[in-house]
Amino acid sequence: MQLTIDTSLSSRLLDIVTDPQAVADLRAYFEDGPPNTGYPGRWFEQIGSPADQERDRNRLTADDIVALSALNIRLPITVSARLLGEDSAEISELLTEIPADVDLWDVARSDLSPRSAAYRLFTKFRAMAWNGGEHGTSGVTASKLLARKRPRLIPIYDHQVNQLVDLGKGANWWISFHEALTAQVRDHLEHAHKSAELGPRITLLRTLDVILWMRARHTD
Repeated sequence: MQLTIDTSLSSRLLDIVTDPQAVADLRAYFEDGPPNTGYPGRWFEQIGSPADQERDRNRLTADDIVALSALNIRLPITVSARLLGEDSAEISELLTEIPADVDLWDVARSDLSPRSAAYRLFTKFRAMAWNGGEHGTSGVTASKLLARKRPRLIPIYDHQVNQLVDLGKGANWWISFHEALTAQVRDHLEHAHKSAELGPRITLLRTLDVILWMRARHTD
């Protein structure tokens, strides 16, 4: 992972999060409704109780794998079996090294570097998704699984959002977002979060993810 930064990202994010459409999109995305209606992504954080998620913060569980289905990721059983079985100890060791109670913008760059535990676990997840899943989705799968375990730290990577964000060539996704989430951008994210009446389980990073994903859908 190259640590090149797209320094213009912050201004593009600011334009998107200050648009009144952002709040409307958040309300629509997280709105409860009858079965088989609305956006399934609203369930991503809801699988498993807060107490269970806190207890298992350094352990991958079946709840985490089920939660991926809310974001349109279905792991092959061979991959799930490895994640929960023979590779579980290594995954837990890496998770214990990844900050759990800190936001992306507050960590040191070293916590996001290619040598960091977060990137090593991302690489492991990506390789397993590639070996057992569909070609071209491995990075998306890895980012969503890691974001489930570290929702304040890891920004979700998605092909639609990638096209919308349009990072400069070679720019690093994590580091660029790390630098782009300035106090001004975060203030507007907090306002959108509050206006949409989202609960405490929805982090500011996830709030941004949904805003960007919904905007990308509008521009398709």
